[in-house]
Amino acid sequence: MSFLERLPLDCLRGDGSGVACATTVDDVLDELFRAAYHGGINGRGQGGAYARLFAWDALYALMGLPVHVPFLEAVRRTADHRWVRFVASTPWFHHDTADLGLAVLDPSRTRVAVLAATDTDVTAPDASARP
Repeated sequence: MSFLERLPLDCLRGDGSGVACATTVDDVLDELFRAAYHGGINGRGQGGAYARLFAWDALYALMGLPVHVPFLEAVRRTADHRWVRFVASTPWFHHDTADLGLAVLDPSRTRVAVLAATDTDVTAPDASARP
């Protein structure tokens, strides 16, 4: 987490703490597929084939792969990357089950890609403004 906190990421700015853990590409792909399939809290999910396509597009983007790389080659390359899941208690996240933080470090250890997402159905009013 200390490495991620040094990156200029809006989702980690502000007071708050965070936790990061190593994960697998299977976990990342599952998370990407479920997000595309179900949509957000009030979003519209995609059908199975489109959700799969969107999940793979996101995985290719995280790995910095061009779209012409064959699927099996992309799968082979996933083992060379380091996959991380993170969550933070910063104001950027809405602190619900839709919060998502994923990071991937490429094999050369010179490129890190981060995907952070949050979703909410209502913006909560500031508690200090209540009578």
